[in-house]
Parts: sequence; C-alpha cells; structure tokens
Amino acid sequence: MMPITLIDKRSAKEGYLFIHYGAAEECAECKLSKTCLENLEAGRKYRVVGVRKKSHTCAVYGEAVVVEVEEAEVEAGIEPRKALIGAKLVYSPVACNKVLCENYLLCSPEGLKVGDVVMIKDSGAKLSCERGLPLVKVVLRRVPR
Repeated sequence: MMPITLIDKRSAKEGYLFIHYGAAEECAECKLSKTCLENLEAGRKYRVVGVRKKSHTCAVYGEAVVVEVEEAEVEAGIEPRKALIGAKLVYSPVACNKVLCENYLLCSPEGLKVGDVVMIKDSGAKLSCERGLPLVKVVLRRVPR
C-alpha cells in the first residue's frame, strides 16, 4: 500500500511532483495533521501516484484531497566515472556556488541530502560546467537503509 497524504485540490493529479518543506503553522491545530504529514519527510521530493475521491477542508489549501505518493527520482549532475546505471553510491552534491549557472539545480538538487545512499537509474548527457568540471546528468533514486 502506498503512503497517503493530503494536497491542494489543483495539484491532486497523478504524476504531480512536489517537495515537502514541513508543516505550516496552521497544521498544529488540524485533526488530520498526523495523516497528512506522518508519511512525508521534509526536504524530500514526492510524486502523486493515485488520487482518492475523499477531500477535506484545510486551513492552508482550502480544500485538500487524499492522494497516494511515492518518493520521486531526482535528476542530478555527477562525475562521469560514477555514472554507471544500477550503481549505488553515497550522495554528495557538487561543491559549487555559481547559482546563476544553467546547471546549478542539477548540481544541488532538492530532494536529496548529503549521505543518502542512491542508485543510478539513468545516465544522460554531458553537462556544461562554468567551472570546467566533468559532469553528466543522471537520474537518482534514494535507496532506503
């Protein structure tokens, strides 16, 4: 059975991706906060995989719909020598402060944390790096410990 949570009605569509940033202040008084939040970890990226017919009134969204979610894969930039499909590695973002670089969000993606064990699901194109680092775009899935 997939974990469930509640999200706003407009976003309650299969395939919708979101980052969970934690509870809003209004959640502290909500009788559904445990159901809504217990299956999510702050800082993780999730994909809606099922939408249920049940909805509830929500202090944050107005109307919230019950959805089934899974932790989503994350695109990232890594060194080519590590980009072997099926390989597992301990994730560490590329050390870079060039926030205006077109690939910055791949080098410091949301949804992963330093030290996560990840599996490389796909390896793609070479990335253009302003610092001259050899990088490729990969798709990573976190491996539960």
